[in-house]
Amino acid sequence: MKAIINATYYDYHTFRKDAYILFDKTIREVGDMNDFPGADEVMDAGDAMVLPGLINGHAHMYGAFFRGIPLSMNPRSFTELLRQFFWKIDAELDCETTYHGARVYGVEHIKQGVTSIFDHHAGGKEIIGSLDAVKQGIVDDTGMRGLFCFETSDRFPIDKCIEENLRFAGKEKGEMCRGLFGMHASLSVSDKTLARVGEAIGDIPLHVHMGESLEDELKSINDFGHRIAQRFDAFGLLKEDSVLAHCVNIDESEAEVIAARNCVVALNPTSNMNTGVGVADTQMLKRHGIRTMIGNDNLGIDLTIDYRNTIYANHLRYGSPMSFGYDDLLRNIHQVYEYASKSFGVKIGKIEKGYAADLIVVPHRFPVEVNQDNAFGYMVDGLYNVFKPRDVFVAGENKMKDYVTVFDEEKIYSQARAVSKALWDRVGG
Repeated sequence: MKAIINATYYDYHTFRKDAYILFDKTIREVGDMNDFPGADEVMDAGDAMVLPGLINGHAHMYGAFFRGIPLSMNPRSFTELLRQFFWKIDAELDCETTYHGARVYGVEHIKQGVTSIFDHHAGGKEIIGSLDAVKQGIVDDTGMRGLFCFETSDRFPIDKCIEENLRFAGKEKGEMCRGLFGMHASLSVSDKTLARVGEAIGDIPLHVHMGESLEDELKSINDFGHRIAQRFDAFGLLKEDSVLAHCVNIDESEAEVIAARNCVVALNPTSNMNTGVGVADTQMLKRHGIRTMIGNDNLGIDLTIDYRNTIYANHLRYGSPMSFGYDDLLRNIHQVYEYASKSFGVKIGKIEKGYAADLIVVPHRFPVEVNQDNAFGYMVDGLYNVFKPRDVFVAGENKMKDYVTVFDEEKIYSQARAVSKALWDRVGG
C-alpha cells in the first residue's frame, strides 16, 4: 500500500488541502491527515499539487521521428502538406521504427503528466502487427494506458488496414489497452473502401479525422455529393463513442448527425492553428450537445498548452473573451475522463475511493488564496503556465520520481537515434 501525504489535491471536481491518498492499483482511501492510518510507502507531497494524470484525446505517436527531419517541401495547401511531409514519412514506417518512436513519445508524455493516450497510427511499410508495436512502446514498456487504431486509407492496402484494426480490437480488452477502428479522412478513402469498412466494423467505434481542412469537405461534396458526416453515416460508420478528430469545417447539418450518433469530437487547437485550417466551432458543438475533448495531434508534448490554447483560439475565433470560458474547458476535461473510463472499463479522473491511481504530483507554491471556488481558474492561469510534474503514477506504479523516470532513457534514446537515422535515409531526408 502506498500513500501521498500532506497533499493539496484537485481532481477537476474537488479541491482539498492537508489530505492523504492511500492507494495501490486503485485509490483505496482519501482522508484528513489527522486520520492517516500509515502505509508501506509514503511520499510527502509538500509544496505540490496532486492531480489525476492527463489524457491526450488525439495523438500520432509515430511522429516522434518527424521532428527535425530535413525534408525539402513547399506545400501550398493542406493536402500538399500531407503529400509532401506526413504521407511521405509514414509510408516508410515499419514495426521497429513504430515501436521505438512510440516508446520515446511515451517517456516524454510521462514527463509531462500524461498517463493515457488515444493514438491514431499510420505506417505503410508494415501494417500487420504495427498496433502491437505501438502497444509495446506505450503500454508494455512505458506503462501508460492506450486506445489504439490504424488509419485506413486508400494509400495503403485496404485488406491489411481492416485486418489490423479488427485483429487488435478483438484481442485487446483490458484496463490498460483497447482498440478502435481507425480511418484517415474522407479525402483519402473511396466509397468502395467505406462500404468494405462498413461491412467489417461491427460495433467498434471509429477514430477518424473529420473536416480538418476545407479541402476535405469540398472533396466530399464535389466527388461524392455529401458532406463528410453524412457520407460516413450513409455507410453506417458513425458508431456510438466514435472519436471524430478536428471537425474544424463541419456545418450544422453534420453536427446534427454527430449528435444523433453520440460521437465525441477531439479538438486539436494548437495543431489547427499551426496548419492554418481554422478553429472548430465549439459553440455549435455545445448547442448540439456534442461531447468534446482535447488532443494535441502530435504537436508537442505539454497538453496543458493545448488546454490554454483551446480558450485563446476560441476567443480569437469569436472575437470575444467571453466566448469560451473556464467552464467550457472544464467540461472538455471531464468528458475525456468519462470517455476513458467507459473505454477502459475502469474509473479514471477523480481522486476518490475506487478510481484508478493514475496520479501526478506537480510542485507549486500558491501566491494567492486558492479554494474550491477558484481552483480551476487558478489551474489555467497559474499552474498550467509553470507545469512541470515531479512524480507520476499509472495504475499505482511509479513511472517518474523526483523528475527521474524509471526507464533506461540513455538506452531508449540511443536506440531511437539509430532507428530514426535509418528512417530518414529511407525517406531521403
